[in-house]
Amino acid sequence: MYRKLLAAVAASLFVVGGLFAEEIKGVFKKFEDNKLTIDVDGKEKTFPVDTDAKIKRKGKDGQEKEFELTKMLASPFMKTGETKLTVTVENDKVTNARPEFRGGFKGKNKTQPKDN
Repeated sequence: MYRKLLAAVAASLFVVGGLFAEEIKGVFKKFEDNKLTIDVDGKEKTFPVDTDAKIKRKGKDGQEKEFELTKMLASPFMKTGETKLTVTVENDKVTNARPEFRGGFKGKNKTQPKDN
């Protein structure tokens, strides 16, 4: 009986917490002074970025690592007008960002195996 009640309360807390977060998809424009500007459907929108926000990404070795969100947004891999972003906004601040890097380094300078 108590397990069901506890599970119901926990599930409702997750749902309520998710209601206040908003995901916005757009194209990266610029990041300066802890403010992120993205192009959403032809309109530029600017959001402040939570300076304490950390994101988890898998590294080259497959291990999950924690990075500062502000360092990722300021990196040279974020190309103006090219990098697509999905940002999570909570309490009018960006708390998470997922860039979509197309192509990358896979397949470059690799030769195809030859048939003998």
